[in-house]
Amino acid sequence: MKFFQITIAFTLTLLLLGCTNLKEVQDFAGQSAALSGYTELTTRFRDTYYREQPYVSGEAAQLAQQNDARRKAAYEDLLKIHQTAALYMQTLAKLAGDKSFDVSPNIDSLSSGIKSYPELGIDKTQADATSGLAKILAKWATSSYLQYAVRDFIKEGNEPLQTTLDGMKKLVDYYQKTNDNEWKTINGLLEVELSFVDESDSKLLATLARAHQQTKAFEYEQADKKYQEAKKGIQTIAKGHQLLFDNLDKLSKQEIKDSLKQFSRDIKDINKHIESM
Repeated sequence: MKFFQITIAFTLTLLLLGCTNLKEVQDFAGQSAALSGYTELTTRFRDTYYREQPYVSGEAAQLAQQNDARRKAAYEDLLKIHQTAALYMQTLAKLAGDKSFDVSPNIDSLSSGIKSYPELGIDKTQADATSGLAKILAKWATSSYLQYAVRDFIKEGNEPLQTTLDGMKKLVDYYQKTNDNEWKTINGLLEVELSFVDESDSKLLATLARAHQQTKAFEYEQADKKYQEAKKGIQTIAKGHQLLFDNLDKLSKQEIKDSLKQFSRDIKDINKHIESM
């Protein structure tokens, strides 16, 4: 009987130690779930035609309208990719805590999956990975597991999460290229029109056009910086989660904790940088 009591006490001690050791996992996952920028940049991508409409005409305008329809049709699915990854990290953060939780209300909107958009870099593999990640979340949606289950969750989720994050990075790459092309179209028109303005006769018009050009240049420069930061954030999350997966039995080691702390700081800094732009 005494031996049994000692064994139980020892087991509980290990579990309590496990709770302490997973704080870094919880912090990293929490920061990752709050990654800034992606939703804003996806909405900016959707609204491309609204910004470029005054600067295009003829066949270019018709093509821009067709692209506008495709972007709007894909918009909800593009948001789901981020929502699924963010909810995964939120679930990991809660699972690494010491309380039961329920994220099931957030699962319903993700259950239908997403379509493939090869032209945006989202093929069947990416779509299936996001759907697979949603299924894993549904499986763990209501949990009263203790923290030792974190290892099973990470092991099961790493592959679809990495593929989903890769899809997010490809999308941000595409957003960035679209932003570049949009600015070239707008700046090109302004440069051509300004070249025909006789500043001695139309000084006010030329001044207003130059001021408008400067304002637009700043807008697109800031957007470009956000794309860069968003990609850094996605890559940092991917590296951090891979570290967890590669060290499932070493999460209590100090070097792993230190690495997770650095990943958390990096993501927090990226979020602040994006929000300050």
